Amino acid sequence: MLCSCGGRDSESAAGEQELANYRNYVTRFEQDSLSDSELRALALAENSSTTWQTEKESLLQAHEGYRVQLEENLEHLTEQQRAEAGQLDQRFKNALETREHQFLDASHRYELRQDLLGLDIEDDDLSEVTAENIGPTYSRFVSGIKEHAAKYESRDWLLIAGWWSALNSRYRSVEGDVSEQVKKTVQQAQKQYQEVVPKEDTAKQQTEKPQQQ
Repeated sequence: MLCSCGGRDSESAAGEQELANYRNYVTRFEQDSLSDSELRALALAENSSTTWQTEKESLLQAHEGYRVQLEENLEHLTEQQRAEAGQLDQRFKNALETREHQFLDASHRYELRQDLLGLDIEDDDLSEVTAENIGPTYSRFVSGIKEHAAKYESRDWLLIAGWWSALNSRYRSVEGDVSEQVKKTVQQAQKQYQEVVPKEDTAKQQTEKPQQQ
């Protein structure tokens, strides 16, 4: 009898340990969101959708390892513990969906930014934009939004307004080194930008225009 009880206690302890391991794993997964650098790498991969699927499969495999160990000990858990295991399953599913949405949003943001600016921009201050390429960058930016304005959503216009403000700020930093022709290009781009963006966004951007000399 003592041996039988000892065996059950050992099995219960093993089940509780696997449940604790699974609980800790799910909690870490919920807290461990993708970093900006990881999002950028995934989003700017040659085939971002395939890259995400590979990442997702890796995450699911790691999850399965913990889940299999728990499943093997499920019969030794109490009804309350099995209910917690089910709740942990749902928490993992929710966290995975959140991470996927995070990736999709980042992918959309980075692709749009690259399309409009035409550069592999690494820093928010647009330090990669120089006196030599700022004219073509303005032209590309305005041409891009003119071409795709009809498909942009409100969130896209907010992103565009932010990048436009950053581009204007960068222009002010290099303005002393640009030619008169580039200054004319910037003036023309400013005019076109005001014509194409939604009126409420145009009004907000009036104060962001680079000073003309």
